[in-house]
Parts: sequence; C-alpha cells; structure tokens
Amino acid sequence: MSSKGTAEKIIEAALHLVSEKGYTAATTKAIAELAGVNEVTIFRHFGNKRGILKAIIEQFSYYPLLQQELNKNVTWDLETDLLNFSIKHFNFLMSIKDFVMIGFKEAMQFPEINEEIANIPLHIKTELIHYFQEMHERGKIREIDMEAAALSLIAINFGHFMSRARLGTFVSNMPNEELLKTSVSIFSRGLAP
Repeated sequence: MSSKGTAEKIIEAALHLVSEKGYTAATTKAIAELAGVNEVTIFRHFGNKRGILKAIIEQFSYYPLLQQELNKNVTWDLETDLLNFSIKHFNFLMSIKDFVMIGFKEAMQFPEINEEIANIPLHIKTELIHYFQEMHERGKIREIDMEAAALSLIAINFGHFMSRARLGTFVSNMPNEELLKTSVSIFSRGLAP
C-alpha cells in the first residue's frame, strides 16, 4: 500500500470516528483498527493524534477555494465578489457541519482543536484584507479598518451557517442564497465610498 494511500485511510478513519463518536473516542488505537493499519504507522505518518487533526483540518480547509475565489474569479465588483465568496463559504461549511459542530462541542476539553481550527479563519481574514486593500486602492471602498471589515464578513457568514446548522429552518425558511444576498448587500453598502 502506498504512503499516500495509507495516510488517506488514516485520515478517513479518524474523520469517521470523530464524526460518529467525538474527538475523545477517536484514539490512535481505534483509528488504526478502522484504517486497517498498525498504530505505529499512525505515529510514523502524523506524529500523534494532533497531527491527524491538523491533516483533517487542512483537508477540509476552505483556504484554497477562497484563494481561487478572491484571486482568479474576482470581478472587482464588491457585491458580486462578496456574494460569490459568501455562498461558497456557506456551502463549504455546511458540507463539513458535523465536523465543525463536534469541534465546538469538544474544543473546551481539547485546546489543540481550537488552535488548529483557528488557522482557517486566520487565512480567510488575511485574504479578505488583501482584497479590501486592493478595492480601496481602486477607489471602490472607503477608508476602513480592513481587519475589522474582514472579521465582520466572516462573522456574518459564520452566523448564518451556525443558525442553519444548529436550528435548520426553525428561525427562518428563507433560502440560503437570498439570506446571504441580503446580508452582503447591506454589508457592501457600508463599505461604499
């Protein structure tokens, strides 16, 4: 079995166990059994359980998609770009909602979860700051605190995700895209020069 194939099996097994039983129950022994490998193989590939967590988070990172959205698919129309980003961000989060929810549930007990998960919004924040700086240089947004603007957009999108992931349509049955479009429209007007 190839090295890459082994690592993928370990990550898949770990993700399955974390999703089904939580981070605590996903021991390296249980992961090794499910992946069909020796526990020593896990340590050789990932060092420890945190190394597997880091690999899972990297595998599900939105960062490559964000970079493509803000670098290749950019239109330099604020509302269009932010809506495209927000829809893709929301859909991505919904695709891994079980993993995100487990992360919240167990993060207090395992600080390494918070430390690894924090890298995702840090990367997103950095890319959004660069985008906002370029938009300002082009005269398309007013002088603002770029970091605060980036964090605000992240918070809006994450708030919509948490509401839908946790409560479904109990609060509102408005279609996701319509909700995001309204939020981005309001947000964009606040940045207009």
